[in-house]
Amino acid sequence: MTYIVLFYTNSSAIKFAKFIKRFNYPGELIPLPRKLTSSCGMGVKFDFTGSLSEIISGEIEKIYAVEGDRYQLVYRAKE
Repeated sequence: MTYIVLFYTNSSAIKFAKFIKRFNYPGELIPLPRKLTSSCGMGVKFDFTGSLSEIISGEIEKIYAVEGDRYQLVYRAKE
């Protein structure tokens, strides 16, 4: 499954991109689609088949599953 991860800060996105690279998950830093946020931010788009609980940290704001040109919210941090 392909996911897009949104973060509270750009530095968290960069840190997460390095994290997934260490574990050989295919992914990249991307500018976030306007459909997902109105802010000018970076996120990480990556492929992952495990449980999302394995990768969730306090720096993650939201995670969307990507299905074609549609996005399904699958995780939102508690406020």
